[in-house]
Amino acid sequence: MFTLNQEKGIAMFISTDKKVPTYNVGQTIQRRQVSTGHVFRYTPSSGEGYLYAHLDAYQGAFYSLKLNRNAKEDTTSVPMNFTSTPAESDRLGNNVEIVGHFQFNVDLDQTPLLSVIGGATDGRTVVSLRDDVDEKGYPHLYLVLGQTHKNSNDTSMLILQLTKSSGRTSQEWCAFRTLPLDTMVALRGNADVTIYEGGE
Repeated sequence: MFTLNQEKGIAMFISTDKKVPTYNVGQTIQRRQVSTGHVFRYTPSSGEGYLYAHLDAYQGAFYSLKLNRNAKEDTTSVPMNFTSTPAESDRLGNNVEIVGHFQFNVDLDQTPLLSVIGGATDGRTVVSLRDDVDEKGYPHLYLVLGQTHKNSNDTSMLILQLTKSSGRTSQEWCAFRTLPLDTMVALRGNADVTIYEGGE
């Protein structure tokens, strides 16, 4: 599903074994068919030429990272923000072109800092949660995507799990979680994205 590459620190990160269809670069499909790990652009483009890295579907919406038009040529790219498209939106029927696949790169800080998650204001902050570890005792890592609104009175922070959870089947596993803005977290570092043409 996701590939997580870490060149600094301990190599404790692996992708989930959730199986998804793999599409070829240059292939044109409907937006709703794009599977996790693919990078696409709408075709015909509306003129901006933005690239989108599809994350997954969650609570009735399709989520992606929005990247600038030159993200594929750059060594690494920082997402501009995240996007969510409701499952009932006509936009999911639009054609898109697959332009590549992506992986996350995480650069961990030497010393984590404690903060409320509402204080993470950019779309590349990586955090860990209290008492949330894998079977080896390593903390799970999450990418903070940004605030989401269930309704006008309920604002929470949407996060994406980057490390694999054991003991769950592929079909049960979901990378997304929402947390109250006052949740205490450890700020662990930053993430960016690398786009490549091969698929896994």
